[in-house]
Amino acid sequence: MNTKDTLRTFEEVAGYYIAELDNYSPEKFRRKPSVEEWSLSQLYNHLIMAAFHMQIKAIEECELGRSVSDGEKTEAGAAVFAAGAFPPIKIKVPTRPGYTPDYSTDKQEIKERMLQVIDEMRNVERRLASIPADRKIEHPAFGCLNAVEWFQLVPMHFTHHLRQKEALEAL
Repeated sequence: MNTKDTLRTFEEVAGYYIAELDNYSPEKFRRKPSVEEWSLSQLYNHLIMAAFHMQIKAIEECELGRSVSDGEKTEAGAAVFAAGAFPPIKIKVPTRPGYTPDYSTDKQEIKERMLQVIDEMRNVERRLASIPADRKIEHPAFGCLNAVEWFQLVPMHFTHHLRQKEALEAL
C-alpha cells in the first residue's frame, strides 16, 4: 500500500471515529466499565496521544536523522506488517501516568484534536518520500521501523481499537 492509500485509509477510520462522537451522551462518553478498563473518552485520548507522541514523533525523528539504521523488526513486528493489521487481541498497557489516558476530555475537544491528527498526517505524508528508508526508530514491541512503517501504524492502531470501541458502546 502506498502512502496516499495509507492516508486515505486513515482519513476514513478517523472520520468514522469523529462521526461517532455524536452518538454519545457526555455520561456515556466518560463511563468506565471498571477501574481497569477505559472509557470511550480515554480510548479516543489514547489514539490521539499515540499518534502525536509516539507514531508521528518517530516519523519526525527519522526525518531529522535521529535514528538507528541497523535494527530490524521483531518477529511480532514482521507479523503485523505482513498482515497489515494488529492481531485481534487485547493489549494491556501499564496503569500509570503517561499510559493511562485522560477521561475528562469533552467531545468537542476530542473532535478538534482528532482533526489535528488528520491534518498532521496529511502534512507528514507529503514529506515521507524525502525520508531515507534506512532511518529507523525502535518501537517497543515491533522493533526498528522506518518513517513509512510508523506512518502505516497510525491507521492500523485506530482500526485495532474499533472492537474496543464497539464493546464500550454496548455497555
